[in-house]
Amino acid sequence: MSSATVPTLPDLKHADAAAIMDFFRSYLEQVVTLHTAAFQKVLFEGEGVTLELAELFEDAGNTYIRISESISRHCLQRKVSQVEKQLDAGVEPALRRVKPQLGAKPRVRRSKHLTQPVKD
Repeated sequence: MSSATVPTLPDLKHADAAAIMDFFRSYLEQVVTLHTAAFQKVLFEGEGVTLELAELFEDAGNTYIRISESISRHCLQRKVSQVEKQLDAGVEPALRRVKPQLGAKPRVRRSKHLTQPVKD
């Protein structure tokens, strides 16, 4: 076995983009190296097309799908985080504009045709 360690996924909410990219780059490098060695063994050291080759293709395909899903999840979480920051930035000024109006008493006006006050 190789002495390389499997990289650990950094905390997506707190890690910067460079740390996350380093993780994916390192992980993909290990996966590609392992799959390349396995394909070379099955294709060049085996006899003909075997069930092992089909299983290797399935394993490689599933691995790349999982990596794709992980990257997609990461990108979506970063997008959601950016949108939340933009919304939070817009909420504070809006609250400051509305807050003085929240404490104001409702105005009462009288109509010349009505005897009861009408609240706005």
